[in-house]
Amino acid sequence: MGWSNSELVDVAASATPAARHGVDGWEGWDQGATATGGDSSNSATLCRFQRLDVIGTGGFGMVYRARDRRTGEIVAMKCLRANKYARDNGDRYLSAFAGEVSALEKCSGQPSIVQLRASGHLDGEAFIAMEFVGPSLRHVMKHVRFGRRHTEAEVRLIMRQLLAGVRRMNRLGLMHRDLKPGNVLVDGRGNLKICDLGLSCSMADGPPYSNPIGTRGYRAPELLLGSKNYDERIDSWALGVMMAELLAGRHPFYGRTDMDHFSEILDLLGTADIKEWSGYDGRQLPGGWSLESSLWSMFPSPAEARIRGRPPLSEAGFEVLSGLLRCNPEKRLTARSALRLRWFKEANFRTARS
Repeated sequence: MGWSNSELVDVAASATPAARHGVDGWEGWDQGATATGGDSSNSATLCRFQRLDVIGTGGFGMVYRARDRRTGEIVAMKCLRANKYARDNGDRYLSAFAGEVSALEKCSGQPSIVQLRASGHLDGEAFIAMEFVGPSLRHVMKHVRFGRRHTEAEVRLIMRQLLAGVRRMNRLGLMHRDLKPGNVLVDGRGNLKICDLGLSCSMADGPPYSNPIGTRGYRAPELLLGSKNYDERIDSWALGVMMAELLAGRHPFYGRTDMDHFSEILDLLGTADIKEWSGYDGRQLPGGWSLESSLWSMFPSPAEARIRGRPPLSEAGFEVLSGLLRCNPEKRLTARSALRLRWFKEANFRTARS
């Protein structure tokens, strides 16, 4: 389901709606646990599911493949033994669980977001039961495709689904804040669903939001600069990094610290864009020897790609990628604006680039 120890190491404490108001948000959920099948009893809800095997582990607990005894449906069941973590970050995990349930309930019916089946809290164990989808996109990239590049046509299908899911979250006033291939699931027909909404955040109250947040490799420049006054376009940046990763067959940035990572971003995208951001405070920037972006050299036009030996990208596709990977968040595409671009509308998107 995309929850592994290695992928959770670099995840900071969330500021979900529950976390923002202390543990009260969790207690309210504890007392009124959701059971989408209509159970009024927490005990009945938990006994409704038969655990089959472990499919993921993390700092919070375990993820199981389970069977719904009522319907026979196979579900993914994410469990947290609250008592075990009471002394160490217990409130953080409980709040994240409460926030994830709230976000999943809001996103009900969106085909590009994993769907909630039930949730509850019993005898020191919190659980969330969700539809079982399949392996994570990260798993597919590493163990099915073995690092091979995705074609532009494949990436367009993937990005359309991911952008649609993020657009839905944004319309509901939510930021995901930890988008990455490990938090995207792939079913047997190639359909994608965004999962792991534990770090999601309501935008209803406005900034400041918590920072650091999410996984370093997918953090937007404004997050790396320490901003707490960000918006949903941090999700757009993460999708842009994922798009580049799918096209190239590798992650475009490899910094081991925030500043190393930021330096690699500026080396590729230049410093001019971030300096135009109203939130830039004039501090010295790491790396970034060029003012202008050289993203085009990493993803040249189809004609130039044969000469350079780089992954080709049409003009329409490059318009989406470069719009998502804007260092200046004020000029970065939102999910909604990205989906309006011609790459997602043209029957033949492979327009030659000059």
